[in-house]
This record gives sequence, C-alpha cells and structure tokens, in this order.
Amino acid sequence: MAAPPASGHPAPPMKLSLHRTAGRLARAWALIRRYGIYEAVVVVVAFLIYFTVRGLVVDRAGEAMVRAFNLIELEQRLHIYWELRMQSWILDSYWAIRALNWVYFWGHMPLVALLAVWLFVFHRHAYYRTRNAFLASGAIGVVIYWLFPVAPPRLVPFAGFIDTMAAFDRFGYNAQETEAFVNPFAAVPSLHFGWSLLLGAVVAWVGRNPVAVAFGVAWPVAMFCAVVMTGNHFILDAVFGGIVAFAGFGIALLFERLWHPASRALAARLPALEPGE
Repeated sequence: MAAPPASGHPAPPMKLSLHRTAGRLARAWALIRRYGIYEAVVVVVAFLIYFTVRGLVVDRAGEAMVRAFNLIELEQRLHIYWELRMQSWILDSYWAIRALNWVYFWGHMPLVALLAVWLFVFHRHAYYRTRNAFLASGAIGVVIYWLFPVAPPRLVPFAGFIDTMAAFDRFGYNAQETEAFVNPFAAVPSLHFGWSLLLGAVVAWVGRNPVAVAFGVAWPVAMFCAVVMTGNHFILDAVFGGIVAFAGFGIALLFERLWHPASRALAARLPALEPGE
C-alpha cells in the first residue's frame, strides 16, 4: 500500500502562483498607499504647471504660421515632406482614422500615467530616472514653445490638411482644445512622440522580454503615424520631439550622477517589487 503524502508536501504550482500574485498585489497596494500619493501630487503639479504655461502662449498666430510655412519649405528641401501623402492613406477608411485618433489621444497622457504606475511599483529606479527625464524635457519644451511658436499642419492655411480629431472625434478634440491648458501653436517639439519614444525605450529596457520589446517598438511607431496622419504634427516636429525627450533623459542622468548618494538612499528605502518576486 502506498504511503499517504507527507504533511510537508509542496502546494500545487497553480496555488503557489496565485499565492505569490496575491502577495505581490498586496505589497504593491501598500506601497502605493504609503508613497504614491506624495509622488502623484509632485507629478500632477509639475504637469499642471507645464500645460498652464504652454497654454499661455496663444497670441502669436502670425508668427506661428510663418514658422510652419518655413518648416514645410525645409522638409521640401530635405525631401521628407510626406505628411499629405501619409494622411491620404487613411482618409478613405473611417476605422483607420478613428484608430489613429484613439492612439493620439489615449496613447499619450492616459497611457503615460498607466506606465508610470507600473514603473513606480516594479522598477523604482527606472521610474525616478524617467520622471526626471519627463520633467526636464517638458521644461525644455515649454521654453521652445514660448520662444518659437509653430502652427501644426491642421492649422496651416491652404496646406490641404484635414483635422481628423475635429472631424471624427469630438470628445478627444474638445479635450485637447481646452483653452486653459492648450496652446495650438506648440507643435515643435512634438512631445506626444518624444515621450512615447522615451517611455517605449524604458519599457523595453526594464522589461527585457519579447512582449516589452515589441511594445517599446510598436508604441512610438504608432504614435508617429498618429501625430502625422491626424494633421497634428510635421515629421520634423516628431524628430525634434525625440531629441528633446532624450536631452531630458541626459539631464536626468546628470542629475542622478550629481545626487547619487541621495538617489541611492531613496532607492534603498523604497525597494521596487520586481516581477520575479
């Protein structure tokens, strides 16, 4: 007769996995309750300042239009003035337009906020570095918006662009046209694309698995298509957005090096919940 199983028999793999998942979720929730409110206040205040300052620079329409025409001429010289052709690819498809409108609106701040929570809980050091990069690049962007307002393609007279957000997505259009926070002439740099590129690279780096890498590539590509094909940015806007975003990342690295003892102490006090835990 077979002996009965010993009392120390390990739990089934599924039950063990569920137990670990529940434990990680509990620890994550405790972490968010303890430190997340403070961090949320810091980030929300910073972004409110960013959007408010950006929204104040709205009274230089003539200057912004001239710069937009100059940008078109520059792209023509570089043989990359492809925006009208790219927009024509989607104009016959209602669902393609809606999909890119969705990426443009929901793939920006809502998705950034969601990934920020993920980084804060599971990859703390990467979170603080990325947050500082966002704040630094946002500051650079505000200065450029103030000094060099540029109109987006959808507002350039006689250029032939269609504002797909206004035509097919009233919710997103009304949200992005809130006068208190939006400057219609803040086309250069495109931080819509720049931040997507930066955060996509961070997700791919910290995730280090095929899903994370695929997301890190697909998200910036989708956002590039969205900002150009919806008539919200020129190609060079996106290029400058990427440069500014990674300049902010360089500033974040410099800040981290200068304040390394403090950042190391903070990381030790607030350890991240790694996915393998």
